[in-house]
Amino acid sequence: MLGKIALLMASLLFALFLAEMVFRLNLAPEPAYVVSSEWWKDRWLRKRKGKNPKEFVELDRELGWIPAAELDDHPYQGAHISTNSANMRGAREYTLERTGAPRIVTVGDSYTFGQCVNDDEVYGGVLEELLPGSEVLNLGVMGYGQDQALIRLRREGLPYRPDVVVFGFHGSNMRRNLLSFRDYAKPRMRLVDGELVTENVPLPTPMQVILDPWPPRMWDYYVMAGQKDILKRPEVREEMEALSEAIVHQMAADAAEVGARLAVIHLPHPAWLKGDDPFGLPIIKRLCEGENPSNLICPTALDRFREIVVDKQTQSIHYECHFSPQLQRAVGEAIVESLREEMPEVFGPAPAPEVATAG
Repeated sequence: MLGKIALLMASLLFALFLAEMVFRLNLAPEPAYVVSSEWWKDRWLRKRKGKNPKEFVELDRELGWIPAAELDDHPYQGAHISTNSANMRGAREYTLERTGAPRIVTVGDSYTFGQCVNDDEVYGGVLEELLPGSEVLNLGVMGYGQDQALIRLRREGLPYRPDVVVFGFHGSNMRRNLLSFRDYAKPRMRLVDGELVTENVPLPTPMQVILDPWPPRMWDYYVMAGQKDILKRPEVREEMEALSEAIVHQMAADAAEVGARLAVIHLPHPAWLKGDDPFGLPIIKRLCEGENPSNLICPTALDRFREIVVDKQTQSIHYECHFSPQLQRAVGEAIVESLREEMPEVFGPAPAPEVATAG
């Protein structure tokens, strides 16, 4: 009897081993997309690389990934990308010492980084154009969650002691806050007794991810099977929104410690131009309307976007690949308008309108 049980157990273990090998050798069908760390990890393991092109990325044990340094007019998706020696978008170099010029740090994801537009077309470049003499340090990174934006701001933005931090708020980033793996392993923040606590750091090396035996790959597939429509679960939505609001408030508090203010600008998906953004605008309204303990600056580009994107044809043009140069400029114009209104002592008042004279 014991022999039969032992044989049965051995057979079961061998079957589980074979099943695990099927998953580890990527012989199982690629699962349909779900919002989960397990899906993104499976995708990375299948391709042995992150989503972003290899030449754009340097892996980072604290942030996951950052743009490669000193890219020189690198062609990508119809645009050219440069980065400076500090892994910031744009070739311009900045010093930690203040020069007396107004200084702005921008943080966010690919919309802030400026995917699909040239260095001077991204809204950070537009700010430097519209605010002559200013310094704008672009710390946006493709694929970032809001948690990563906060960590990069703390580590690489606030030491420059900016006057303003601009946070590009895109609704999809709220979902990324729930992940510990996306284009690569990433930090994961949780709220513990009302405080943000960072987990999953230092991040594993690629070889550690590949060789890690736990959890088994078949367990990841089992988890993915139960994650369909995960964002519709009330407890998940509640955590996602609470994390997002806490991160924004923490950005404002950290900025205030170096004498800066936080400007939060909503970057809308095209489907949300005609109505409320279910993944962003309600939180922006809660943060910016009524009593605002974080003293935020809240520029909005929605009206400008609606003037540009008037139908499906213009939508396909301006949202073909992230934001078109025209939409990026609209974001920059909205930010400049708010900064001049809220901080005229730093950025100067809005220029007086030109008065036509009789010829």
